[in-house]
Amino acid sequence: MRTQQSPGPRWQLPAIAGHTIFIEVWFLALVAFFVFSGLKSAQQLPYQLMWAPILFFGVLLHELGHAAAFKKSGFGTSTIVLQGMGGVAINQRANPNPNQGIFISLAGPAATLVIALLSFGGLLVLNALTPADSWQLLRHLLRLSAIVNTFWLVFNLLPIFPMDGGQALFHFLRKRKPQRQALALTAKVAIGTLIIAGALALYALQGGILIFLILGYFAYTNYKLLEQTRSA
Repeated sequence: MRTQQSPGPRWQLPAIAGHTIFIEVWFLALVAFFVFSGLKSAQQLPYQLMWAPILFFGVLLHELGHAAAFKKSGFGTSTIVLQGMGGVAINQRANPNPNQGIFISLAGPAATLVIALLSFGGLLVLNALTPADSWQLLRHLLRLSAIVNTFWLVFNLLPIFPMDGGQALFHFLRKRKPQRQALALTAKVAIGTLIIAGALALYALQGGILIFLILGYFAYTNYKLLEQTRSA
């Protein structure tokens, strides 16, 4: 996911392939939320702690996918920030053409797909080679990683700006329309998608305040984007 940086403390991590990496306090808060929101007993703690590596490596590798695509497209190394809404790959030199934009947008989901497939594959191998009551923590890690990354892949590919699906749609439309029109159409598609997603969430989750807050945030973002295209 590529969004603007959020304010707050952040710390620099070791660079990977020349890409500078930062982690913000809000990302740590995000990890803590998932770890502790489902914690009901001390016995569950080792299993709940599996959220930490899944979120950290899942988001980091996703953004490294974007960063690698930026570099492959000739824009050099990027800065990756792990933040409260996931992560962001920032490349100030980038000015991609539509094809490059599609490639960069889909590189992150491609990395997430690889993680999901490796997690599913690892779980299948573990189930085939070991007794069902052994390696329970590892089984939980692989199962949770497969589920989380599959969900993140599908959600991230929805045509919602600024998610990667919305970014890819915008660059695809840029092939045929002026940038302002492409941006306006992307925002309209995103708002329609969010309305459908909200209705499905209301039916399936029967509440789920967090998902409605997230969908509401994206709806507001795309509404403001649409307003900007009208006033430009």
